[in-house]
Amino acid sequence: MDHKNPDVNPQIFAHIKHAIHDEWLAFLSLLRFQWPMVLLFACGVAAMLYVVRPLPPTQLRIATGQPNSSLEALGKQYAGIFEKNGVQLELVPTAGAFENVELLKQGKVDAAFSLGGMVSQADAPDVVSLGSVEYQPFWMFYRGALYDGTNPTAFFKGKSLSINIPGSGTRSLTEKILALHGIPVTGNNRLLSLSSSESVEAMLSERIDGVFLVAGIESNTVQRLMSDPNIHVFSFGNAQAYAKHLGYLETLSLPRGAFSLVTDAPNQDTQLVATTTTILATDKLHPAIQHLFLSSTKKLGNKGQAFFTRSGGFPAYIARSVPASRVAERYYANGPPVLEAYAPFWVASFLDQVWFLLVAAIAIGYPLLKVFPNYRLIYAQLCMADYFAELRKIDEHCSLVESRAELQSNLDQFYALEKQINHLWIPAVARDSYYNLKNAVEITRNKMERTKGHLESKNSQ
Repeated sequence: MDHKNPDVNPQIFAHIKHAIHDEWLAFLSLLRFQWPMVLLFACGVAAMLYVVRPLPPTQLRIATGQPNSSLEALGKQYAGIFEKNGVQLELVPTAGAFENVELLKQGKVDAAFSLGGMVSQADAPDVVSLGSVEYQPFWMFYRGALYDGTNPTAFFKGKSLSINIPGSGTRSLTEKILALHGIPVTGNNRLLSLSSSESVEAMLSERIDGVFLVAGIESNTVQRLMSDPNIHVFSFGNAQAYAKHLGYLETLSLPRGAFSLVTDAPNQDTQLVATTTTILATDKLHPAIQHLFLSSTKKLGNKGQAFFTRSGGFPAYIARSVPASRVAERYYANGPPVLEAYAPFWVASFLDQVWFLLVAAIAIGYPLLKVFPNYRLIYAQLCMADYFAELRKIDEHCSLVESRAELQSNLDQFYALEKQINHLWIPAVARDSYYNLKNAVEITRNKMERTKGHLESKNSQ
């Protein structure tokens, strides 16, 4: 003992080492004698991990849209947040929303930007929605005299207009809007199939009269068009009617001077319609990645950079033509995971998925944990009971032997049993019973020695 500090127990580390060694022997005993239970438990854990998949991929691909589009810019924002979370998000440029969905259906991308109302469940049965993440206004920019607000059908018919390329969200929505005015697209040589960048160049060089676009106000295409003072924003006086006919559209108001108060652009309050950017994914997209998309949307919204905002913010399940994923449903019903702000995204997602399993495991496991020390004691007691029974048989046979050969056979059984007893692992709480067993072994040994002496004495006579 340390006489300088009598409160210190010099054997504390020895006790800890002994306890660790004891637990290791208990574990080995469990594996050896209760391997079916261990195997069943391991299979249960493996099945849970297979279903829940706690570790997400570190690389994935998302289909965005045309170069310099607002969807490409949005994709870069998500990629930046994903990179901070250790996930590489590769942006795949496309012609637009329809090509995005085709790539998703073919398994060439893991997620895709789309526009609300562009896709239905019948078109893509294995695709799910993570919800809408921002408004996408529908614009019509034009040159010439200001539109007086009357007879939009005649106005559209009298202009050479770009309606974007097939497969784009702009093209799809433009066709639907023009159809409401009775203007067919097929065979109409005044409606041109130009990409977004080609449309901007054609407008700036005065080769066309107008262009339809689905793009955010912050997009490079919209900003370039509004930099020309001779280009105007069309005010859709029929915006409410469009929203009634096409249920996935909403009306927006662009106030006078929204682009520039210096140039007073636009020079009047302007009515617009808008769809929403939605994130679609395969139904096999890892739940943690789905959570990361949703939380990233929330972070982008909290920055307050969006010009057009929504009461309640984004993400939101607005466009319902594609069913929401189970992860998204839980997010919209219960909010983000409780641990989202305190743990890595995949840990928060994992616990959000399995909390009910953990509660059930605790409800079942806690009583078992209380029984577990008793289980080890019961196991040891059963083993010692078996050895006591074997010793008793040897003891009874010893009383009946009549020859050295019979005694030797009895001794062989005794030594084999003694070896097993010496290698038996016993928990600390059963040591008293174990040494009682060892005493019984010595008593049996002494009896066999006496029996051996009697036989030798008998044979010598």
